[in-house]
Amino acid sequence: MTKRNRLVAMVQLPPPMHGAAKMNRHAIEALSEKFDTHVIEMRFANKLSDIARPTVGKILRALWLAIRLVFALPGRDALYICFAPTGGAYYRDCLYVLLARLFGVPAIIHLHGRGLCAMRQTAGSAWFQRRVFYGQTAILLGETLRSEIAGLDCRSVIIANCLDDDAFAGPPGPDWYPASPVRILWLSNLFRAKGIEILIAACALLGKRGVPFKLTIAGALGDMTTAELDTLLAFYGIRTCSNYVGPIAPNARTTLYHNCDLFVLPTNYANEAQPLVVIEAMAAGIPVVTSDIATLPEFVIPGHTGWLCPPGDPDLLARAIIDVTRDPARTDMIRRNAWTLCQNRFHRARFADQIQMTVMDVLQNTLPITGTTHQNAGNPNPDDRK
Repeated sequence: MTKRNRLVAMVQLPPPMHGAAKMNRHAIEALSEKFDTHVIEMRFANKLSDIARPTVGKILRALWLAIRLVFALPGRDALYICFAPTGGAYYRDCLYVLLARLFGVPAIIHLHGRGLCAMRQTAGSAWFQRRVFYGQTAILLGETLRSEIAGLDCRSVIIANCLDDDAFAGPPGPDWYPASPVRILWLSNLFRAKGIEILIAACALLGKRGVPFKLTIAGALGDMTTAELDTLLAFYGIRTCSNYVGPIAPNARTTLYHNCDLFVLPTNYANEAQPLVVIEAMAAGIPVVTSDIATLPEFVIPGHTGWLCPPGDPDLLARAIIDVTRDPARTDMIRRNAWTLCQNRFHRARFADQIQMTVMDVLQNTLPITGTTHQNAGNPNPDDRK
């Protein structure tokens, strides 16, 4: 039997469920198929609202994980780490990468969010970040995130997120036509930065412009309580035509998508990179309106696969929603284009192939330190295996 290369993987796994945790699960499954993978789980919160909250317990756990990593690194061929780009967690993960360097173990740094640029604004912080990333391999979610690693002298690979296999239903059904009132869905963890208040304000404008709507808000609580959400709905005068349904189990999302006419996520989240929920809606054949930030413009292409708006502008968002409903034939074409794009770009098998190949290239030291993209990542051929 051929001896398998040995990896250490430091990742956050659900619960709580969020995009990075879901992608980490896919990554561990893919890596475990090809490599002897020792997983060190970075669990620092049980609730979404606790993720960004610093505590003494989190610091002690971070130090305990550093000790575990020291004992796991000898004899390992690489470290794969889901790397936090900002905040206190950034320094924690820098420590782990530096420990791997101390043991001569190359690190594969998977960046699921943005924020590295903000962490190198001074000469000292820039020097420190260069020392952490020098010669390592960074996985980015899209070409628009190249600035995250500019000047760091590290290797880079573009690997887009992927969806669960069951997220890919058959081709979109009958021709799209909006119900009356038009059914709008917002699905995300309930954080203010995800644009929930902007959407509520835009829906209030719809009402003033004679466009009847029904807003469904779904997702686990984040930094907003149900009472605060209810206050917002009352303030904008749309409580009677809105409904918060709470967290949605994975097997219930299909029904949720089936019962809406369009999906809207006007996110302005500072660390946003490639929200899975937008891709899920597109794969479900739902027209999508979202923000023109991060990697979203790479696959939500105005007039072709969706609608983009500047974040923080309820008026432009309301106009985009009206545009979706104004020409059903055009909207039907756009949602079908989006479904096809998801079929070609966001399959789990493609993600597994790319991440396995990236690790092999790191182990064989074949990725140049030039910031170039791996030939099989980022712009997949529709004829590749799905």
